[in-house]
This record gives sequence, C-alpha cells and structure tokens, in this order.
Amino acid sequence: MSIIIEIQDLHKSFGDIEVLKGIDFTVNKGEVVSIIGSSGSGKSTLLRCINTLETFESGDVKIEGTSIKEMNPIDLHTRVGIVFQSFNLFGHLTVLENCVVAQRKVLKKSREEAEQIALELLEKVGMDSFKDAVPEQLSGGQKQRVAIARALAMNPEVLLFDEPTSALDPEMVGEVLEVMKNLATEGLTMLVVTHEMDFARSVSNKVVFMDGGVIVEEGEPEQIFLHPQHNRTKEFLSRVRV
Repeated sequence: MSIIIEIQDLHKSFGDIEVLKGIDFTVNKGEVVSIIGSSGSGKSTLLRCINTLETFESGDVKIEGTSIKEMNPIDLHTRVGIVFQSFNLFGHLTVLENCVVAQRKVLKKSREEAEQIALELLEKVGMDSFKDAVPEQLSGGQKQRVAIARALAMNPEVLLFDEPTSALDPEMVGEVLEVMKNLATEGLTMLVVTHEMDFARSVSNKVVFMDGGVIVEEGEPEQIFLHPQHNRTKEFLSRVRV
C-alpha cells in the first residue's frame, strides 16, 4: 500500500508545555488508524496539526509526499477532511445547505450537482429525511452524522475524526460508529482519535497508543490489545477495558 500521510519528528508546544515530542508515523492509503490514549496525551493536537488547525514548531507532515507547508490551504482541506467532536455545523443553515455550501464555494459545483451529492451522502448516513431541518432540531448523533456527510461531500482522500463520539449520549454513540464502520469497509482512509476501544480493536488496521506527547506503541489491533509490549500500554488498557 502507498503512504498517504507521513509525520516526521513533529514537535508542538503551547507556551512552555511541549504537547507533541517528536511524533513519527505513517498512514497508508485505505487504512483505518485509531489513536488511543488518556486525555491530554496529545492525540487531538496531532490531528489538528495534520489539518493545519494548529501550527507546529518543527518536523513535518506530508500528504502523498508533499509537505503541508507547501500546499495551498484550500487544496489541503479539500483532500484532508475533519469531523469534529462538537459537530461545528452552521446553525442557521438546513441540513442540506450544510452539505452544499462548501461544495458551491470551494469546489465551485453547480447547485444541482452539489444538492445531488449532498442528498446521496445524507442517505448514506441515514439523514436524508432530515434535509430541511436545522441543527437545533437534531440529536447529537444526528448532528454528527450530518457532519460526516458534510465532510464526505468534499470527496476527501483522508478523513480525520477527532473524538467523534465523546460529546454524545451513550445511546447515540452506536449510530455514529455504524456509519464509520461502513465507511471503513468502502476503503476510505481514516485517522480516528477515539475512546471507543471496541471500534479501535474491531475496525482499525493499525492502533497507535500515545502518552505524554509521544507514541509509546503502535501495531495491529490484536498485538496492541492482546499482547502489548510496554507497561504504560498495559496500564492504560487495564483501565479502559470493559
């Protein structure tokens, strides 16, 4: 498989606090990579650096061999989409318009084409019947499914998920994870920061365990969950297993 994301010796600080301390890893095209670890370990910051929502002090992130420092921001954000923990939908727009607006403004698609793509993707995530609703009329799980459809509407090569279920009530988590599982079976490259260990174990091709701003261990799910090599990984998994 070809490498689509390459992270090289990435360092990121907030003031005097170093949050990422030399991160190195790769994501292959078509892979689902789950990043796990305690809160504050640097997982979300890493994701935000990949999509230039945060700047980093040193190191590099490359998309198919090109540094993100050299990429046009619009091109980068089209190729590398992100689904946020807090949905980030436009509250004054309908579900359909949320999925249309960026296609029209960024990709310069006609309204007819943009609406057709949006409706197909809303159907994919089970939200087409809510196309005329506004976000405040939706549950958290419904909002997140719309957010996924909106990200997919840009036809990204990679989709980043920043703890997509952590803001949801427990009964809504399953509906979002089901959508993500279906996307994984379609071969979409996904990098997922998650606390959902069952998802990481059953859907991922690779699991990365972060702690204190470094990658402690990475490998196939079976190796990480059943045969972890590092004591810190063992301690973390002993606390989160159900």
